[in-house]
Amino acid sequence: MRWPPSLRTPERRATRVDAAFTYHLDELTGISGARLADPAGLSAVVVAAAGAVGMTPLGPPIVREGLSGAAVALLCRDGHIVLHASPHEGLCFVAVVARAPADAGRGVEVIARGLARDPGRGAP
Repeated sequence: MRWPPSLRTPERRATRVDAAFTYHLDELTGISGARLADPAGLSAVVVAAAGAVGMTPLGPPIVREGLSGAAVALLCRDGHIVLHASPHEGLCFVAVVARAPADAGRGVEVIARGLARDPGRGAP
């Protein structure tokens, strides 16, 4: 037997592995600094996104504020959602990871709509 074993064996080329998780990463820009500086509002959109994807939260969102913005994380049974908000720049980085076949992109869409909405308006 040859050492190390070749990675180009016919068995390895023919093997197909389906992903157990889906993910979507996006940077949202042009968002109101006031929206991004509101920890309660950020927490609310993260919870709404989890519901849209079909993920059950394991607890409330975790919020950590720093000099340049806030990070909000929601751990769920089948994935997680993390936001990094920078109010002074009007941008927010979003990461949604969900167990397949859930649509992680749907969570990002809900967050984008929630952050773009006028803070005086209620939910659509």
